[in-house]
Amino acid sequence: MPDFCSDNKETILDSNYMDNYQTSSKKSCLPNNGTGFSNSSIQANGMVETSVLTSHIENLLQNATAVAPSLESSGNPELSKMYAINAANLRKNITEEYCFYYKRYMYILRDILMSAATIGTGSLPSVYVTKKQNTEKLNSKLNQILQILQALVNSRLLSLKSYYGEKSGVNELNTQLDETREELIKHAKLLKKNDLEKDAKSAMIEYSIEKNSSSRNLLAIYGFMNIVAAGLIFYLYRSVKSE
Repeated sequence: MPDFCSDNKETILDSNYMDNYQTSSKKSCLPNNGTGFSNSSIQANGMVETSVLTSHIENLLQNATAVAPSLESSGNPELSKMYAINAANLRKNITEEYCFYYKRYMYILRDILMSAATIGTGSLPSVYVTKKQNTEKLNSKLNQILQILQALVNSRLLSLKSYYGEKSGVNELNTQLDETREELIKHAKLLKKNDLEKDAKSAMIEYSIEKNSSSRNLLAIYGFMNIVAAGLIFYLYRSVKSE
């Protein structure tokens, strides 16, 4: 789990892993009442169309009163202060939503990978198929939230450039977001493969072989240590007896 998600102590179970973040007290950063962008807006590589994402970001900023003040009014300390506070709260809320779904995603991802490795031949159990589809949905939500967060970071970067020039410290954050999003895209490709079960079994076999090999090495070391210990005890016994 990412370090910034360590505050999420919620226990995830089969009964709540598909809960929706949007409630009466929490507003999702995702469109369509928290369900996410429409399939027609998402490209084959998982990226939301630029125009759709840009429009959504503008709405988020407007609703959160986090639009950067104009250069003419930037000298007003109250406007700048409110902008900074509202922008920080918006990012905090989005991060909280990401962690909400990330913990659920990791829970069900482990579940279906373990199930995939033990499923026999024939048709797949309906429960497994449903869980796999739900895992894909959570993967897509996380991907979309990262894109929203990155777009907000870029928006903040542009406003900072307007005030302070080219220097900014958000490039490293953008790189981290890109790397995380690429991992999610890799997961999505694996989840959509028809032979996920075969790949999982193969991985489990390789893991078992490595584990068995490691166990044999440990047994050999313990055996050697026992021989040395027995020899040492025999040596001490002979030494005491000769005295």
